Amino acid sequence: MDFTLSEEQQAVFDLTSQILGDRLDMERLREVEAGDDWFDRQTYAELAKAGLIGVALAEDVGGGGQDLVAWGQVLRAQGANVAPMPVLPTTLAALAIDQLGTDEQRRRLLPAVIDGTRVLAVADQEPFDEDLRHPRSTVAGGRLTGTKIVVEYGTAADQFVVSALDEGGSPALFVVEGDADGLSRTLSLSTRLEPVTQVDFADTPAETLGGTTAVDWLVDRHLLALCATQVGVSETALRLTAEYTSEREQFGRPVATFQAVTQRLADQYINVNGIRLTCSAALWRLDHGLDAADGILVAKWWASERAQEVVHATQHCHGGMGVSVDYPLFRYTLWSKHLTVSLGAGTRQLRALGARLAG
Repeated sequence: MDFTLSEEQQAVFDLTSQILGDRLDMERLREVEAGDDWFDRQTYAELAKAGLIGVALAEDVGGGGQDLVAWGQVLRAQGANVAPMPVLPTTLAALAIDQLGTDEQRRRLLPAVIDGTRVLAVADQEPFDEDLRHPRSTVAGGRLTGTKIVVEYGTAADQFVVSALDEGGSPALFVVEGDADGLSRTLSLSTRLEPVTQVDFADTPAETLGGTTAVDWLVDRHLLALCATQVGVSETALRLTAEYTSEREQFGRPVATFQAVTQRLADQYINVNGIRLTCSAALWRLDHGLDAADGILVAKWWASERAQEVVHATQHCHGGMGVSVDYPLFRYTLWSKHLTVSLGAGTRQLRALGARLAG
């Protein structure tokens, strides 16, 4: 199958890359990362102005009406530029509202997402529970009780999209206001030094968003959003290493001419292409209404296991420069490790795939 990007999809990637590349140099990244919210609001506003935050949302609410593959290109460009901003949680939550919400919810919440003034967060992970599709948080009488962890941009969120069991005991999605009664936040740091939030809900007002298939819908797209971001991270880490080894000389010739280096980076070229292919295939299947369950697990395995091979190899080929905080590769390694373990690393995906095959 041919997963070459269409002109529209390529244009989305190119425009996102141009905006991020023009605005995010090392100095700007250090400045944003030193702040409390890990959020480059000025650049995020530029993405919104260009229509990229709402690129995959429906046109009747002001979105671009493009497909999931185009959405993946925005995330890929974010990964390629290690851009600290809530593109993934906001666009994922907005897609859920667009696809699963009522017309009233869509028209009330989405226009402000598209223009960049509303930030959304996704709360679908719980302590000591790797089964994302069967949450333990509960909603009764329109009130949510439970705890969610590793919520990205939980302090900046105007609304949360939360997975929980409804009154009948079935998994469902709910919208919770960021300033709702009974909602409390506890901050910690992720692997990429991003502030992430534990959000506790104690009899918190919650608005139903989607029914019994909604949690599966969200988890599938959340996994692929991580994969799409990892594509950009891995591609750029490999490109930086190819450039470095072509210029760095040892024994009077470029390191890239050494057979061991050439072979190792050739393996990573194959890995990067595998990460990109499996992600594109799964996004395409989802977008066309086809069964993508196996493909999503395979894509996340590649975006975890093979991505780790990429960052290990690129680190080693850089030598001491690879671990310097003043050199760009440092951030790509941290981002890759964060994405690798988010929603479960490779072993969890293999267990889930094995259970499906056995069933």
